[in-house]
Amino acid sequence: MYRAPPGSAVEQIRDTLKSLVRAGLVEIGLSYHVVFELLQKASPEHRPDRLERANLLSKLCERNVLPYPSDIGQGFRFSNDGLWVPRIDLEEVEIENVVQHLMHVVTVHPDSSRHERRVHAKRKYLNAWAQSNPTGASRLHAQLWPFLFARDFAIDRDLARYLSGDMTREIANERLRFHITDPASVYTTYFDLYGRDNPIAERRDAMAHKFCTMLEELRGMLSNGDDLRRRIDEALALEGEQALSPAGRTELSKIKTELRTFRAETLSPEELSRQVPTWKDMLGEEGALIAAQILFAFHREGRPIKRSDAIDFIHACYLPHVDLWRGDKAFSDLLIKHQVKFSERVVSSLEELPSRMEAEAERLAHAA
Repeated sequence: MYRAPPGSAVEQIRDTLKSLVRAGLVEIGLSYHVVFELLQKASPEHRPDRLERANLLSKLCERNVLPYPSDIGQGFRFSNDGLWVPRIDLEEVEIENVVQHLMHVVTVHPDSSRHERRVHAKRKYLNAWAQSNPTGASRLHAQLWPFLFARDFAIDRDLARYLSGDMTREIANERLRFHITDPASVYTTYFDLYGRDNPIAERRDAMAHKFCTMLEELRGMLSNGDDLRRRIDEALALEGEQALSPAGRTELSKIKTELRTFRAETLSPEELSRQVPTWKDMLGEEGALIAAQILFAFHREGRPIKRSDAIDFIHACYLPHVDLWRGDKAFSDLLIKHQVKFSERVVSSLEELPSRMEAEAERLAHAA
């Protein structure tokens, strides 16, 4: 979509989405897994391609985000605060922690003067110095900035303004965290400056493996139950000298009824979501139910699980918190076919996305 040929249907869809966003009719949310699935670390010659993707994400999504999956269980939902990263990671990019770290760096750095060490020994001295000498403070702080990213926060005197009381903590954090939430800045921070690999690759593979294991265990339990029921039926069908005693028939019939109940409970998404409390803790009650329904959908389909299904699996757990949901076509069709909760919100193809958005925006306007 970011490099759609001129005059193509995809270009028209992209431009329609941009128009809907500019008009304030739709809000498209970024999520952790979508960002890193689209960006991915690339060799230098492909870097412009990744930045084009990032810039399109920024234009379409602006500061609209879906929380990191494990934060859903903590009550976080779709928001306009731009924070799609795990909330626990925000502690590392917190202005007060940055100030404390910077104060320590200045006091122990061999090139710091006696005066610089003294004013960084106590916060009140530092605040007063930043207010009286913002140019000198900004120059020193840019030089000894403790991170590879966001050095411009010191260079542009934002840090000096914060220390002087002319910038709120909320605004300071927002400007710092821009570097770990804006897609283009994320690419620079993660891959260019820190040289990290794609953070979701390992998590995706681990999730896919866990998903496969759970599905195999489910199929194994059902298969064992079916095998035992066949043997019970064979025993109950014996006649003559081989026939069971009345007491034996009663006992086996009771076991057969229990097996029927066990199978019904085993195939119940509600029961599975209760048996896997970590899903509810991470995804919330509705998300846990959707996760269970998806597992059973795969069981009924009988198709193998791909690595990409793990990302779609997590992505689908946002269904309770959005008006429309767009995903991989095969996965979308699976959700619709098996009537996973909120599957009426699924948009299975890119071509129908603009019309579905326009219809939903009109419906919400009339409902308001």
